Amino acid sequence: AHEGSRAIGHDLAAMSMANQLAAMSVASASASGGPFAAMIPGSEELRKGAGSLVDHPQLTQLSAMLKAIDAGDRIIKGRLELFGCSRKSLTHKAQQDLQRRAPESLTDSPLGPLSTDSSQVLLANLRSLLSLLFVDYDCSTITPNDFERCPDKHVVVATINNSLAAVVDRVHAGFLAEFWRTVQEAIDVVNCDFFAFRPTSGTFGPADSSLMSFHYFFIDPLRGRILFIGCVTKSRGAAQGGVDSDSDVVLSNRSASDDSSRRGGDSDASLQEGEFAFSEVSDNDGMMD
Repeated sequence: AHEGSRAIGHDLAAMSMANQLAAMSVASASASGGPFAAMIPGSEELRKGAGSLVDHPQLTQLSAMLKAIDAGDRIIKGRLELFGCSRKSLTHKAQQDLQRRAPESLTDSPLGPLSTDSSQVLLANLRSLLSLLFVDYDCSTITPNDFERCPDKHVVVATINNSLAAVVDRVHAGFLAEFWRTVQEAIDVVNCDFFAFRPTSGTFGPADSSLMSFHYFFIDPLRGRILFIGCVTKSRGAAQGGVDSDSDVVLSNRSASDDSSRRGGDSDASLQEGEFAFSEVSDNDGMMD
């Protein structure tokens, strides 16, 4: 199995037999009833009460570095949050509302058929997490159709690298490798299901007011966790209202120099070919309009 002290994903073919069997189990469960179908009924990995954010100091530190990145004519805001899932499903009222607004989701949806308990639990947890992330918005009406399953994990990783993590890595050498090591410590990336939050245009403010944004959810059913990785890119002028002060723009030359000196000669500063942080970055900062 992978060790947290090493860069992740060196050779997927070299996973232990236990991880291979777990991956097959999750894939089978996802196809039949959604990611949480892989959970053993009554598993303690899912909380009995409401789901909540999980304190993870390393993720918090990385998220702070992504708070407001100065990319010249743009400001890039990234965020990472780890969420501990609840066993709670949709309320009866929420089920009725869903049947009225998205009846087709009962038999088929990106989260699996909402007629199954596992898919209802997943939607309830995603709504809860989004409510914690975007406290000024009503997330109770979000439907399964506002999400998209991401079958190709490498495309997701490339998007995160090119649009967020690698931008920081140019100033804070070694950030990209540390980013994915920390992510792997928080969740089992290999056995996660990836989803993107893609609401209908005009229905969700944080996504509508940006040049580019992504909101990814890494679902770890075996640990009962969801890792959120989000990014919003705005023009410098549009972002001024959202940045409290110049101190929020964290990538000053001085801070980058200080950080590099603190890291020193980290032997894991660069990832090898085939690892999760595999993507090359173009000279135009990898930003997407």
